[in-house]
Amino acid sequence: MGTRIPILTYHRIDDDQLSTSTSPSIFARHLHWLAENGWRSLSSEEFAFYANRKNSMPSKSFLLTFDDGYESIASAALPVLKNLNFKSICFAATKQMRRSVNRTHSPKEAETAFLSWQQVRELQTGGFIEFQSHTHAHAQLSDQTSSQVASDLSCSLELLSGELGLPRSYFRHLAWPWGYSDEEARGIARKCGFIYQYTVARSAFLNTSSLQQIPRTCYDGATPVNFRTQFQLQSGALSRLWHVAYPVMRSIRHTPVRSLLRQTSMPTAATHESRASD
Repeated sequence: MGTRIPILTYHRIDDDQLSTSTSPSIFARHLHWLAENGWRSLSSEEFAFYANRKNSMPSKSFLLTFDDGYESIASAALPVLKNLNFKSICFAATKQMRRSVNRTHSPKEAETAFLSWQQVRELQTGGFIEFQSHTHAHAQLSDQTSSQVASDLSCSLELLSGELGLPRSYFRHLAWPWGYSDEEARGIARKCGFIYQYTVARSAFLNTSSLQQIPRTCYDGATPVNFRTQFQLQSGALSRLWHVAYPVMRSIRHTPVRSLLRQTSMPTAATHESRASD
């Protein structure tokens, strides 16, 4: 079995205590722990090279990603990345990127606080945060027709290419909103040039895995202890056991209790019905 590559996902690096927030101090502790334990980050091109089944993954390598394109990755995450010489990918929802460098500080604006295209260009040039697609409108896939999915992805590519001055072929990585996609959508994305497509799961990537369902683990708000525990489950001595057990546990957690009890011919009661979330 080859080396597994943990892929980390964050959204906002701030103290707003939202469900997608990770405080700057906690984020720094996550990354400092990785650096102190000899881990190195990969760029999208390095990951693509190693994801090719002909190439062995280097040990103690990980991929660091941010979703949506919040301004806090420039103000709070970038200094940590520079200090540790860590690379990262921001999957930007291109519709949210601001045209103006300046923004108001209204409550509504503060809740979103997305990057401007000027900031995106500066970050891309800086070398610590590169940009790939998180679709254009960040819409629910179930609410879109096939043609709408294709149009949305094309729009995302057009904006990324035009604003960053890079060929469309550079943007080969796509993180699906909420990690959800289906076979048809993945096929459409593949035709658009998105070879590497990312989902959400508590597992690490193995270079024999599907390139259209690359797992990422969200660490938003994770305490340092929880971060280390989950990271080590995916990459440490117990990683083989974890990657066998996790899909089974996830399947059970997403199966209604009534269904499970029927399978075992046990009696059930309405008060015992539940569906656990992942």
